[in-house]
Amino acid sequence: MKELESDPRRSGELSLEVRDAATGTVLAEKAPEKGRTPASSMKLVTAAAALTQFGADRQFSTTAAREGSTVYLIGGGDTMLAAGAGNPAVAEGHAGLGDLAKATAAKLKAAGVTTVSLRVDTSLFGGDAYHPRVEGADRSFIMAMSPVAVNESRDATGAFTADPGLGAGNVFAQRLKENGIAVTNVSGGKAGAGATKLASVQSATLRRIVDQMLTESDNTLAETLGHLVAVDRGLSADFPGGAKAVTQVLKELDYPLEGVRISDNSGLSTDNRVTTGLELAILDDVLAGKYPAIAAGVPVSGYSGTLANRMGGDMGGHVRAKTGTLVRSISLCGLLRTDNGQLLEFALFADELDEGTALQARESLDTFLTNLAGA
Repeated sequence: MKELESDPRRSGELSLEVRDAATGTVLAEKAPEKGRTPASSMKLVTAAAALTQFGADRQFSTTAAREGSTVYLIGGGDTMLAAGAGNPAVAEGHAGLGDLAKATAAKLKAAGVTTVSLRVDTSLFGGDAYHPRVEGADRSFIMAMSPVAVNESRDATGAFTADPGLGAGNVFAQRLKENGIAVTNVSGGKAGAGATKLASVQSATLRRIVDQMLTESDNTLAETLGHLVAVDRGLSADFPGGAKAVTQVLKELDYPLEGVRISDNSGLSTDNRVTTGLELAILDDVLAGKYPAIAAGVPVSGYSGTLANRMGGDMGGHVRAKTGTLVRSISLCGLLRTDNGQLLEFALFADELDEGTALQARESLDTFLTNLAGA
């Protein structure tokens, strides 16, 4: 631990805790009670809360409904819709607007309707499109919040487009036209109580969504899940509501929350504060078999996700952990198998870094774990 504390690659403040996973014995610690900026390690917290709230088999619906000559595309929380047919073998694109349009068109034709206007109902979510503490270039790492989107509203270059709901509506309109339904215009609008359901498609299960969120460190999925937990708990489906809802779930799980402050669910907000104790309590439950989706989704050193290019070689496969990187904060929380077969739990946080040094500081954490593995 002293080597990490004095490593010149890491500036700022440090909190860490390492435990023997079998006995719970603390092997190393520094300021474990101090809440630090978790960056994307926040997603472990979000995953635990969402899986607790919904269960791993929960799916989210995208629905088409009709009122008169108007069809509504109603978002239910699936931001990974395929533009065409869905593919049940994957998480992203599991449900497809092509399938929804085909079923919708059949119902419309059966009712003698061949021309409609289309409204996109995004009323499930409210509030700001972006967290107010996520500004500038950081917004390029997350979609504007919406309960419906195609491929997380990414364009051909991979960049997020400005209006996910309208983008999904335009795609759905095109699919309806291909199925013989003329669409006169596309706009936003909330479905009324008199709207009749025509068809729906279901997202991948939460288990698979969480797997992808953790492996790829997907900010959009994390914030969407936070908003959905808020909806399910009867709170406002916005950033404050998502933070409050997840905090409520954590309290009900009796996780240690002293020093913890949740501001958003992706970890992009620099107002988040998480302790090593909270992360390790979640990892304890992962090891106990409570969260198989988390166990499956966290990246593996040298092999997958955000650890694919870190700690490879002899360290490949030794670490399964959630990464976190912001301009002035880094983190790494997960499990380490040492060379002698000992399984360790760890939570490492470094914040208040000098700007421009995050990648160097990240290397210092990797070095610490590499040395620990050989101990």
